[in-house]
Amino acid sequence: MRSIYLSIAALIAVLVAASCTNEGYDTGDNGLSYITSEFALLHTNADKVVNVATLDDGTELKFSNPFTTKWVTKADTIYRALVYYDKTEDASATVNARSLVQVPVLGVMSADKIKEMHTDPLDIESVWVAKNGSYINMSLLLKSGSTDGDNKQLVGLVLESESTDADGKRHVVLRMYHEQNSVPEYYTVQQYVSIDAKQLKADFVELRVNTYKGEVTKNITIDTVGK
Repeated sequence: MRSIYLSIAALIAVLVAASCTNEGYDTGDNGLSYITSEFALLHTNADKVVNVATLDDGTELKFSNPFTTKWVTKADTIYRALVYYDKTEDASATVNARSLVQVPVLGVMSADKIKEMHTDPLDIESVWVAKNGSYINMSLLLKSGSTDGDNKQLVGLVLESESTDADGKRHVVLRMYHEQNSVPEYYTVQQYVSIDAKQLKADFVELRVNTYKGEVTKNITIDTVGK
């Protein structure tokens, strides 16, 4: 069951070349380039170095400063991340990476395999589908705080039901699994996560989440592009 979970220890932006603030580098306000951020798939080479990324709209980025991080640990592997980089007017040019935020991809577990369901409250700031329909992206707001132990919150997705309508459209109902796991709730932490739409093979997704204001349902339509 561990594979469906996200350990929210990965909340800190990993520096590539500079801070996410504008200290220490040119902000690019010279008309030729500017700092932007995009969700992407990072591609590592045989040396475990990232030199290429694919954006959610299908655009391929080639980095002028190939990089690695402490969570990029395998060669010839794909990692999901929010990438900050210098965007140029020349789409074919290499770009300079500025920083990264790891974006965990949540797996889906069937309800009959869950021994003890947890729906501790969390909030969802936003939900949107990638431009090519390949991922559902979410900005989660979790309560956290310092703890003396190794407790970590656990987040995942549970498949409650699936059906096909008269038009052949597939509907999937997901429940957000969240175990606070005795982590204090002193302050709010924002965390991006993604769901692999290809894994769901769905046209419509109903996501049910227990928030601090009660249960909320997010209805998501997935375009056939990218499925």
